[in-house]
Amino acid sequence: MQNADGCFIRFIANDPARPEEYTEFRRIARDLRWLNDKRQLFVRTLVFEEPIAPALKTAPSAADVINADKEGLQWRRTADGSYQLARFQAGRVVVMNVDPMSLGNQARFELNERIKRNPRGFVFLDVRPDGPGGDFAIRGAIKMRSMLQMLAFVANGARAVPEFDVAADARTGPTAENPRSALLITISETPPATAIASVDFAGRNYSVGDTQWDRSTTILRHARRSLPDRRRRYQGRRPADHHCEMNATFPSSEASSDALHPLR
Repeated sequence: MQNADGCFIRFIANDPARPEEYTEFRRIARDLRWLNDKRQLFVRTLVFEEPIAPALKTAPSAADVINADKEGLQWRRTADGSYQLARFQAGRVVVMNVDPMSLGNQARFELNERIKRNPRGFVFLDVRPDGPGGDFAIRGAIKMRSMLQMLAFVANGARAVPEFDVAADARTGPTAENPRSALLITISETPPATAIASVDFAGRNYSVGDTQWDRSTTILRHARRSLPDRRRRYQGRRPADHHCEMNATFPSSEASSDALHPLR
């Protein structure tokens, strides 16, 4: 968890070997799932204008406007009537219960300045008290897992440290699903009767649970591994979809994040 200045104050591990932390993690993840189901969870890149020169009292010339456009810059007329040369910048990704674009430009800039001190593998999380679901307010960062770490998590859950059921927090509304495992792995002596993902190893068969949840999770994990790293570059222009909401699906036991840092 983080305080207002961005310093981490505690960590919540997504690890059944730490029952108290794992229980808290699962409840936070389920609360995010509930917000997402209500279409009140926003996952998006912070975009803001960055001034790059002192404001002018007179309007820029046509040549100035053309040259700025070539460099990916734009002239803007400010509230006091002056002219400001600025570029649009794409900052960090945030998960919030309010649309980040509803914040003012300066607020988005200051938020990005604070959270960019987090390592690149962390995604900022801010469930604000004044937004939907705000009675379960959270401020922290989600530490993302690598593919190898996700596989280790699933493998440990199959035998060594199995996941367990966790009841929702009283402040969280109903969700469609709350499975015990992020991805159930069935171990047997024979292959499954149905056409599901499986592999033979050391005389035993390991297969994905034969449920809609487990099938969907397998597809999502494969898609995540297949996605290239595409950092969007705006080059001074506001993205066309800047008013669009981007919803995310959070499994109730979120195996794709190592921790909500606090959620670690």
